[in-house]
Amino acid sequence: MTAATDRVYLEPDEFADPPAPFRTGAAGLVRLDAEGAFELEERLQISANSLHAMEGHGVVDRLNELGLEGTLGRGAPVLFRPALVEHARSILYEADRQTYGASYEFVVARQEGARPREYRVAVQNREYQVTLVRLVDVFQRASRHGEAVWVAI
Repeated sequence: MTAATDRVYLEPDEFADPPAPFRTGAAGLVRLDAEGAFELEERLQISANSLHAMEGHGVVDRLNELGLEGTLGRGAPVLFRPALVEHARSILYEADRQTYGASYEFVVARQEGARPREYRVAVQNREYQVTLVRLVDVFQRASRHGEAVWVAI
């Protein structure tokens, strides 16, 4: 007989500061100074709801296929060079269009044991869509000014 699996859901009041194993992220512009040094200017916090929705919908995988300076999904900032900014923007824009009219639920992590546990997110589409729109805006601004973008997921 198999033990029942406990399911732990991410609650809306935890989106900004979730318990482990749920994660948040951030994004922004890369600013270069006259000497060639760079600074990461944060423009957007990515909630746990939105981050895990991006992973579950395959958005993170599609962005990783662009040949980035690093791999999204490991928590470290990843650089989107100016040549990739428009490609990334179109992926994010398309992701926004795919969320209308349906409910989504994703397993974030599993913990094995005598009583297995699954950590899940029941995606709140409106909050996710707002995040995607804000991410598209960051990439759009970078595209207009020939700048790079960083994203940490």
